[in-house]
Amino acid sequence: MPTKSPRTNITHTPQVQHALDVARTHWPREKRESALILNLLEAGAKAIEDSDEFAAERRVARLREVAGKHTGLYEPGYLDGVREGWPE
Repeated sequence: MPTKSPRTNITHTPQVQHALDVARTHWPREKRESALILNLLEAGAKAIEDSDEFAAERRVARLREVAGKHTGLYEPGYLDGVREGWPE
């Protein structure tokens, strides 16, 4: 099918064949190997995204993006003034 998207060829190494065999048991109605590979890619990406390590990396990256954006929002001593109003 014509497309402007890049294409990737994959050799059926033992690892790839094993992954396809596993995919066939998980998606038994899917007959096309290309569809099985797409399903594997989507499932793998989701598993990585859902992993704790990846989630932590995303949180740290987001914190770095927003760090310092509100510097100067409050005048010096503001927090001390707020704390003075709190009972101990």
